[in-house]
Amino acid sequence: MGKEDDVTVLAKYESEIEANIVKGMLEAAGITAGVMGDTVANTLLKPLAGGEWKVVVRRQDLPQALQLIEANPIDNAE
Repeated sequence: MGKEDDVTVLAKYESEIEANIVKGMLEAAGITAGVMGDTVANTLLKPLAGGEWKVVVRRQDLPQALQLIEANPIDNAE
């Protein structure tokens, strides 16, 4: 696996739904993406603090993915 295949965090969201919307938008544009988060931890800790769902992409796709989410922002992105 080369550096271009490394996965990097594109953005963080407070809800799994928002993260999956962004993932779907990226995939519709031909960018492979994933969502990382802990459902149990977020369910238990949500009343105490916001959840954290990370949208990840391959490092080589990061510039294009950043342009796409900047052009189509989701309100709760960190």
